[in-house]
Amino acid sequence: MTLSQRAQTQVPARKKLSVGEVSKVSRPQLGPEMPVALFRVVRLIAMEDLLGRSAGSMLYNAGEKIGLTLDVKTPGDLVNLVEALKIGKVDVVEATATRIIVDVYECVTCSGMERVGHAICHFEAGLVAGALQKITGASVFVKETRCIGGLGDETCRMEAAIQPRAN
Repeated sequence: MTLSQRAQTQVPARKKLSVGEVSKVSRPQLGPEMPVALFRVVRLIAMEDLLGRSAGSMLYNAGEKIGLTLDVKTPGDLVNLVEALKIGKVDVVEATATRIIVDVYECVTCSGMERVGHAICHFEAGLVAGALQKITGASVFVKETRCIGGLGDETCRMEAAIQPRAN
């Protein structure tokens, strides 16, 4: 095939995967779960090595995009989903129209790790931000202010600032 023939051949568009599609698992012998340690190797070592200092913001953005696609209608739905997916156990500390604070215990990303000196649960913060944007229709930014493995805290605390969008 010549170069001009290759240029004329159309490459099929890549199908964009959804959370629902990738959640369907068929592993009859190994089951649907994997060790948390393997997840952490990919998330905390490989991604940091590949993305460098931008890893945190990229993971936040990825979490936010996924959060926007979740089938959640209330903050309670989000809490239930986070626990069902075994991301962590959630305790709502404060909830107002402009601010939601949650503590995450047994965080999948960092619970049990030695303190590394900085918050590391960027993906989870972005996931909460995206889901709350979907639920509230507002602009939401989430900051992790406490982190079990990152800062040596007892919980990972996600503080969401909710700002209604101007009409």
